[in-house]
Parts: sequence; structure tokens; C-alpha cells
Amino acid sequence: MVQKWIALYPNGCEAWAEYRRTGYPRIFPVALNKSGGAVNTNLQVRRLPYPISQYNQNGAQVAKGVSLLGGPDNGGTPLWWDKNNSDRY
Repeated sequence: MVQKWIALYPNGCEAWAEYRRTGYPRIFPVALNKSGGAVNTNLQVRRLPYPISQYNQNGAQVAKGVSLLGGPDNGGTPLWWDKNNSDRY
């Protein structure tokens, strides 16, 4: 899995998705977590929050999407396919 992650280096989004999906490679925890507790230091960022422009231009659909998340619109809220991640770390 480490070799796959290295091979995906030029495609950062794909490498990040593989890391979130598998938990590999082991990445050092963030030394200073400035999220105010919104993002778990060991699990790291799970998703990107909706941008402000979407709140301004598409507020009703963003509100619907946020309600389906099962948590707040921040980087620590896992997506639907990422709910059972405690056994990988």
C-alpha cells in the first residue's frame, strides 16, 4: 500500500483518498492541531468543507448536503463511506 501511495504522489487527491480509505501509509500525527478539536489529530482531515461561495450561491442544497453528513461541515466529519474507520488506525 505504501508503494501505491508513493506512485499516486503526482495525483494528490487520489493519494489522499487512498490514505483515508485504508489508513496507510502511517503518517505522523500533526504536532499542533489548530482545528479547535474539530479534526482528530490521529485520523487527520476526513473531508473538505463546502466553500463559502456554495453557501452564498447554492445555500438550500448545501444545507441539505450538510444535514446528510451526520455532523458539522468541517474537516473532521467523515463521509458516508468513511464511517467505520476506528479499526484501521
